[in-house]
Amino acid sequence: MLPPPPVGPGGEDSITTSEGVRCSQSINSSGGYLDLGVAGGDLSNYYDSGGDFGSDNGAPQSAVAYARVIIPLGEAPTRLNCARLYELEIQKLKSEIEMLKVGLE
Repeated sequence: MLPPPPVGPGGEDSITTSEGVRCSQSINSSGGYLDLGVAGGDLSNYYDSGGDFGSDNGAPQSAVAYARVIIPLGEAPTRLNCARLYELEIQKLKSEIEMLKVGLE
């Protein structure tokens, strides 16, 4: 049996503001991709476990290489974009630093 297809090759970008507002966005592609891998295991489910199969633990081993193409169907979902929130938080922090500098003078 092949392993389940991966959710995607990436992860997520996230930002949490100083007030605790959190935004996260997936960096996975919403398009198709190719999944390659190797799956393996013992064949003890297919053979009588009392027999001698020539391996250390008595069960024959198997491996299979596979390739699968994942093609999403339907309309691509709308993606969340945290870039604006990130820019606003940077501007806010810069202005707070400037206010602190002015207050020290």
